[in-house]
Amino acid sequence: MDKPQDYHPDFESWPPAGTHAKPEWAADSWPVTIGRGIMGRCPSCGAAPIFDGYLKVHERCLNCAAPLGDMPSDDAPPYIAMLVVLHVLALFVVFFYKGYYHPGILMAGVLLAMLALICMAALRMAKGAVIGIMLKLGMKREDPNG
Repeated sequence: MDKPQDYHPDFESWPPAGTHAKPEWAADSWPVTIGRGIMGRCPSCGAAPIFDGYLKVHERCLNCAAPLGDMPSDDAPPYIAMLVVLHVLALFVVFFYKGYYHPGILMAGVLLAMLALICMAALRMAKGAVIGIMLKLGMKREDPNG
C-alpha cells in the first residue's frame, strides 16, 4: 500500500510527539491510582492519607510530597457521587413503592437519611478518585498569580 504524498507520521498517534508535556509526578497504573484515591490514600505512594479532615485535601503528600492540593477536584466529585448513589437507591424506591407495600412518611424519612449518609461517604471516595485521575494525567490548578 502506497503512502499518500502528504503523509505525516505524527498523525499515527495522539497527541503528536513533543506536544504533550509528561506529568511531573509518576503514578502507578490506572486501577491502582484510582483505587488508592477511593480508599483515601495518596494516589502516588499509597502510604499517607489524602484528606486532612472530611474533604479538605493536604497540600502535599505527607510521605512522597505529591502535589495533592494542586489537583482541581471541585465540581466532578458531587456529580459522580450523586450519579452512583441515586442509581442504587432508585432500586429501593422502586421496590418499596411498586409492590403492595406502600410505606408512609416514616419509610420516606429512612430513605432520605440513607441517601444523605451514603452520599456523604460516596462524595469522599469520588473526590479521592478524581484527585488520583488528575495526578495521573498531570493536570494542575492554574496559578492565579501568573
